[in-house]
Amino acid sequence: MRRSHGRGALAAAVLLAACGPAEPAPIVYPTTTDAPRGVLRVDFFSPITALDNTVLRPDEWASVATDPARGLVFAGSRDGTLVALEAESGAFAWEYRFTGALAGEPLPVEIGGEPALLVSTTNGALVALDLKTRQPRWTYETQGELRNRPLVVGDVVYFANTRDQVFALDVRTGTWRWQYEQPFQKDFTVHGRAGLAFIGDHDDESVPEGGMILTGFDSGRVAAIGASAGESLWVVSVAPPEGGNFVDADGTPWIDREAGEVVVTGQATGVHGLALADGAQRWFRPVRGAGSVVGGPGGALVFGSSLEGAFVIERGGRQRWRQQQDPGVLSTPVILNETVVFGHSERGLIAYDLITGELLAQLDLGSGISGQPVYDSVFHRFYAVSNRGVLMAFRVGGEG
Repeated sequence: MRRSHGRGALAAAVLLAACGPAEPAPIVYPTTTDAPRGVLRVDFFSPITALDNTVLRPDEWASVATDPARGLVFAGSRDGTLVALEAESGAFAWEYRFTGALAGEPLPVEIGGEPALLVSTTNGALVALDLKTRQPRWTYETQGELRNRPLVVGDVVYFANTRDQVFALDVRTGTWRWQYEQPFQKDFTVHGRAGLAFIGDHDDESVPEGGMILTGFDSGRVAAIGASAGESLWVVSVAPPEGGNFVDADGTPWIDREAGEVVVTGQATGVHGLALADGAQRWFRPVRGAGSVVGGPGGALVFGSSLEGAFVIERGGRQRWRQQQDPGVLSTPVILNETVVFGHSERGLIAYDLITGELLAQLDLGSGISGQPVYDSVFHRFYAVSNRGVLMAFRVGGEG
């Protein structure tokens, strides 16, 4: 049985409009200054799925991907629809319906010189969708849900499912290359799954030929896996010694190449700095419910906790600042210059000053954001999908 423990922006005078029935303008903080306009400005709002009033608490777990070469933005939905929108205007271009809800961020790739999109579904299928024919080139099915963006290195695509299985396929054909797994966790676990991180053999002398994949598992274990053959290089636990429920290592590992470390999180313990060579713990910061860590300028490590709020710490674990938040899950942070933005599963978007922790802006959507917001450096846009199925595109500060 699996259970979730739950998972700015604009000037107040800005009126937000989208196709369909008008809804109340979101609450924006602060209302007395122009600071929010310096963070994000609305480009467009576009509904990507029909509102279903029979669903008490809708969740949209899919994220957004951009395709600058074709001028498109892709977004998935819980009803299995992938929508392609014109990047400049947000106008509808085309759609494709999958079996099963979409989750995670689609990944644009080139397969044999032709454009394709790798799409993850909660039915356990990874699909390579041809962007010219708009038909699948190949589909690989597994027994667990796919909730994360796949990882492509060379001609190999790596991905993991919720049964704690990691797969490597030939990205050109979908042919199986290897599979690695940890025992399936039957106790209560947190909704979510760690993504995959890769480090090449030229980046660190301790990394074997062909590179290394790092990821976490529901049991609280973190593993380093040989990228070429899928062999186990080392496995450590970041769960409490006594074990128990909700001990997941769900944060996607963040690799600190300069320090030769990988930073991971345990839901029941906190943030751990591990040696890349053997997984030995070098430092630790206790935090309950910590999510994925992102490295920022000046040695900052930024992350959110569903229980303790937003954090910036230093390598080594010393806290710079912390801001408590209302109950709900915070997304992996997105760093925009000296601003850090989180999606909140109940509130919407929250932006802080990266240096001081000052609350800069807050966009309360009423339905929250469960999927991962993303920033696109080509279009200079920040994207998020609300749990009511609306894709929001913001221009970042003075860019663009």
